[in-house]
Amino acid sequence: MSTTGDSEHGWEDERMHDGDQPGLEPADDAGGTVDFLYLVDRLEELVGVGKRVPFSHRVMVEEEEFLAIVDQLRVTVPNDIRQAQRVIREREAIIIQAQDEAAKILDVARQQAEYIVSQQGVLNEARQRGEELLQQVEVAHRRSIGQIDDYAIQQFTRMEEAMQDGVTIILDAVREASTTLDQAKRHVGQ
Repeated sequence: MSTTGDSEHGWEDERMHDGDQPGLEPADDAGGTVDFLYLVDRLEELVGVGKRVPFSHRVMVEEEEFLAIVDQLRVTVPNDIRQAQRVIREREAIIIQAQDEAAKILDVARQQAEYIVSQQGVLNEARQRGEELLQQVEVAHRRSIGQIDDYAIQQFTRMEEAMQDGVTIILDAVREASTTLDQAKRHVGQ
């Protein structure tokens, strides 16, 4: 089996060689970090290709490869949090933009209403048209905020589920590794 080394992304590709375990081939996102779900898949794969302990439901995995994936998970999770913060900032920017557009529309509506009123015409018509414009702007504003909130909630839910799955896999792997080590120690001690 080849060993890992430094490369542009911090890991060199390891390829499968006649019975060897597949190595790290990170999927980079825009920030240059390994994708969280990819790492969770790698942990599952590591367990899948690990050597089975006879007469048990236990699997032995390569410690260095396991620890390397755990280290990458420690880096990736904060990056996912930063990505979620970026989504929130984008949401806020969209809300501010919508509010600015609403203010411009309101100014235009007020100017048109003042013009109609100043011409001694139809005061009631001006009020009615101004209220209709305000209602349209408010409806559009609520709709855009609702869509942004739905998107942000979906993203946070996906991230939370992925993080929970990853933590569960890591904890299970650590428990199994610990149990295997304890059994090996007892076996060596006999």
